[in-house]
Amino acid sequence: MEKFEIIQYRISIVLKIMMGLLVLISAFRQELFLVSISLFVLFLSFTPTIVSKSYKINLPIEIDLIVTLLLYLHFALGEYGHFYAKVWWWDIFLHGGNSIILGLVGFILAYALLLTSKIEAKPILASLFALSFSVFIGVIWEIFEFFMDYFFGFTMQKSGLVDTMTDLMVDVVGALIVSGVGFFYMRKKKEGFFSRIIKRFLEHKYFLHN
Repeated sequence: MEKFEIIQYRISIVLKIMMGLLVLISAFRQELFLVSISLFVLFLSFTPTIVSKSYKINLPIEIDLIVTLLLYLHFALGEYGHFYAKVWWWDIFLHGGNSIILGLVGFILAYALLLTSKIEAKPILASLFALSFSVFIGVIWEIFEFFMDYFFGFTMQKSGLVDTMTDLMVDVVGALIVSGVGFFYMRKKKEGFFSRIIKRFLEHKYFLHN
């Protein structure tokens, strides 16, 4: 691992430990439902590692860090720390960040398949895939929030329909930004911040030799 990768790995471990502490705190308070939810979130933070080992895919450390960080910001700070109630822009911030990151992941997947000749498509199709991927995950998340509120008495949707529609609009805007930037990147292939991110992910042998 490079020095920067080691730093990211350590940050990811620290965040996982902090989420693990929430399990112990919930257990100490005898809040069994929060124990189960905390365990589930902690399990989700290990999904990149599980996928890597199960399918022998050399995923970049950034994926593990991003997944762990988003889970920490949403659950540990947002739900457990009540940031959604204390900070008015917290929900918009997370949905905007999520949509951009998910759009980037979707674009990278499509672009990687193009480079390895596993599919043939024009730049517009890769961008549409990134847009669809990000918005789809956003819709699934809103369904999850409704399910948690309706069946378990959470208040994840806050103001109901207004919250849901605001989240979905933010998701679409973030996804449009990434898909638009990705489209122009594939057309022009100019060096810049976006191209460096793409190259960082495509350096891994999984993308280049499979």
